[in-house]
Amino acid sequence: MNTDLLRTFLEISKTRHFGRAAENLYLTQSAISFRVKQLEDIVGVKLFTRERNNILLTASGERLLPHAENILAGWQAALQDVGVASQKNLQISIGGTSNLWDTFLQSLLPMMATAFPDLYLRTEINPQRELVRALLGGRLDMAVVFEPSNLSGLRVSKIGQMDLVFVSSERISNAEDIAKVGYLFVDWGTAFNLQHAKFFDEAIAPVLHTGQSHIALEFLLSHGGAAFLPSNIVEQLIADKKLFEAEHIHRVSRSVYAIFNEESENTKAFLPIIEFLSNRAASSLAP
Repeated sequence: MNTDLLRTFLEISKTRHFGRAAENLYLTQSAISFRVKQLEDIVGVKLFTRERNNILLTASGERLLPHAENILAGWQAALQDVGVASQKNLQISIGGTSNLWDTFLQSLLPMMATAFPDLYLRTEINPQRELVRALLGGRLDMAVVFEPSNLSGLRVSKIGQMDLVFVSSERISNAEDIAKVGYLFVDWGTAFNLQHAKFFDEAIAPVLHTGQSHIALEFLLSHGGAAFLPSNIVEQLIADKKLFEAEHIHRVSRSVYAIFNEESENTKAFLPIIEFLSNRAASSLAP
């Protein structure tokens, strides 16, 4: 199997456009079409269908998708394994949702490299459902998420807690004030989203919806608005009176979990890393 065919298949499934896929892969559109034809000849079925100028996966294409991801991830892991220097005796792939990477995971990577000099790291950013699928498929060793998973074979360990503060660019005291400055919705996970309606007296349509806190913070500081943001990144701004905490809206705590596959051959090696993350997460999430 030519892995380039699978990469092309995944890029088209992501962009749903042959032209954009060609640009992203630095190929001509005819080369993209030829690769798709080659892959379809190998698997013996159609993988894409065109509907109203939109490229869609067929049912067979949908079934191929997770297998293609697993094959490419496995191949990449194999290349890393044979290419890692002899002193690097532990590889770990860590995945997280975007709002956890930009909040504290990113800052922990250099600390992990220092604490575990024999560690070889690979990172991934995806929605939680994709991270869990990657764990079950063996493409990922550990996922850091807000929602614990109860799936058989996956082990869950709480590694920290994040406090979310409702802040705004102006002082606010009611829903009318929030609507006036503009509400910025930051996706802090399913449990937060379900509770979201209880935070306000009435529904407020957001002017911005994002899964990354730094996008909301930059928008808030430059344009104005109000949003739930982690206390560790807004406390100083509140102290400097660049942001204002809405005292009538209580702070929200979100637990942070590490999930890993119990059947992984590296499970025992994960435990010191889990302990490290638990210890460091507390300081990283603190203001």
